[in-house]
Amino acid sequence: MEEQKKLRNVFIALMLVGLFIFLVGSVISVKFIILDRLHKEKTYATITDISNNSTKVTYEVKGKIYNKRYSVYNSSYYEGKKVKIYYDKLNPGKSFIMSMRYLILIVPGIGFIFLGISGMGLLYIYYKYYYI
Repeated sequence: MEEQKKLRNVFIALMLVGLFIFLVGSVISVKFIILDRLHKEKTYATITDISNNSTKVTYEVKGKIYNKRYSVYNSSYYEGKKVKIYYDKLNPGKSFIMSMRYLILIVPGIGFIFLGISGMGLLYIYYKYYYI
């Protein structure tokens, strides 16, 4: 009986860790994906250089040319390719590539996996030791 309690406590701890990771990751994801797009304008930039796992782009806003290097790389990138970016309306030099922002969804996904595994473990313990 003592072994079941220890195992149950381990799964409860894993569930709490998973819940924490899921909630924090979800809040951060909403901030990055939704709130960062508020007050931003969309445009297309041309990739001008790819080196050292970074990507340099050039884009134009109201007749002014901007060059920006991002510390992101995607295997589908090549020089001359057009990519969608978002820039700050008040400061067009501040911009980001939206497609790479979705990688942040990995964090709540990991939390969800923790929740699932620990939930299945708790169900297993319940049915094995308490239900039968």
